[in-house]
Amino acid sequence: MAEQTLTQFTDKLLSEKIFSCAVCEKLLTLPIVLIEDVGNVCPNCCEDRDWKGLHNVKLEMILKELQIPCKFQSTGCKKRVHFSALNEHESNCKFHEKPCLLSHTGCEWTGVQSDFPSHFNECHSEHVIANPQSFFVIEININEETNVTKLLKGKQECIIIVKKDREDLLHTICDVKNTECNYDCTIKHFGQSSNCVETKCKVSSFSSMHTTRINLAALKQMTEAADVVTLQIKMSTQNEAAEFDEKVLQYFECPVCKMLMKPPIYQCKFGHSFCSNCRPRLENCPNCRALFGTTRNYALEGLTAGISYACMYHHLGCEEMLPAHDSGKHEAICPFKPYPCPLDDCSFKGTHSNIGKHLDENHKDKVIAADFYKTTVEFRLEQMIDFYNFHQKYYMVFDENIFRLSFKRNSDYSFWAVEVLRKKEEDAVFIYEIGIIDMRKPDRRLIRCDVCFTDTNSEELFKKCILFPNNILASYACNGVFTYYCQIRKRQ
Repeated sequence: MAEQTLTQFTDKLLSEKIFSCAVCEKLLTLPIVLIEDVGNVCPNCCEDRDWKGLHNVKLEMILKELQIPCKFQSTGCKKRVHFSALNEHESNCKFHEKPCLLSHTGCEWTGVQSDFPSHFNECHSEHVIANPQSFFVIEININEETNVTKLLKGKQECIIIVKKDREDLLHTICDVKNTECNYDCTIKHFGQSSNCVETKCKVSSFSSMHTTRINLAALKQMTEAADVVTLQIKMSTQNEAAEFDEKVLQYFECPVCKMLMKPPIYQCKFGHSFCSNCRPRLENCPNCRALFGTTRNYALEGLTAGISYACMYHHLGCEEMLPAHDSGKHEAICPFKPYPCPLDDCSFKGTHSNIGKHLDENHKDKVIAADFYKTTVEFRLEQMIDFYNFHQKYYMVFDENIFRLSFKRNSDYSFWAVEVLRKKEEDAVFIYEIGIIDMRKPDRRLIRCDVCFTDTNSEELFKKCILFPNNILASYACNGVFTYYCQIRKRQ
């Protein structure tokens, strides 16, 4: 019988319900039992009614030869499967409608798993975390009942489910497309200390969910977590070339700082190599105690040309692999580079993109979210405050660039300096303008411009900045105060 004819024959038998249970009307399962005056019945219906009948072997033999369409044909599945493999296929079919993974919150939606992302975006946007670098952060309170479900949208799309039982924290990560999962997931758990517990999780399909367990007692002890644990989740594609570079790069590790060596690479007279940062601090080779000369390991330097270096912030989520001559420039502006909060009494650390948000949310009284700032300052020439006792700092944040405006004065001068703390573009140069305004005649102004500082200590800062003599400022004062503005612009 031709294949097309066999398919038509199968569909005809199915439409006439020849292979349907006479009781429940579902597709028959094995063993098929023929009940007098009833018909062919599945084993479940026989057992429920305590029926006894004849084993219909012939019908089973025919059924085993047929390719049956998946029962989820109506939701998109176009596969026809041999009867013997049908149950396994339908159990794992990606067109099998499933309830929403947030059904425990009251959501009654059902759908195929390929529709999960659009459903989450439309109905559960607060449970969606997007990051083009596939790096995600979730906070979990381990002292409360935990049932966290998030859609993670990066280079791949997957669902993470975090639960807690009496002894363990449980992670399950599933690819929403149910495709071959050729990527890994690394999860770092942080508490109150700098220690972390790291685990690798297998990204599975919905049909074969795999759960990873972390012992809660050990987690609390290692990270000193009191209640909140921060999960840093990183998805990484399996890459044979990257794995090769990783194996080779172990030979480029500096024995002192454990960082990867890049040109120039120095060596002692017995061939032990060290990076350019550690070499000036060493009088003798720590391996053999030999004296150093100025010898460089040109052979090792030559090998670096064919090696791609992982970014020094790869442990925080960066996937960039770069030649040695490009890695330094990238690391200076890497989006995963951690920055401390510029305020001295704050211990917060964050990436370039969230430092600005942190300043706005936690230090509003010190932050100006613009490139222009205007204020008034008390000013009486006969009551000048000592230079070291008067120092104001403000932070200006705009277009992902962060600046610190410092104003100081002593008995003779007033000083203004603007530092660039974070730049979105490494090569960008910024100019700051200080203007003194006579509020009695607003068109009368005293204006000076200079280049914003970078990486300048406070002593040098106020030796090179904009300054005005106080006796000149006195002529701009009105009712014991003077008004000034600061404006920042990018040099074209």
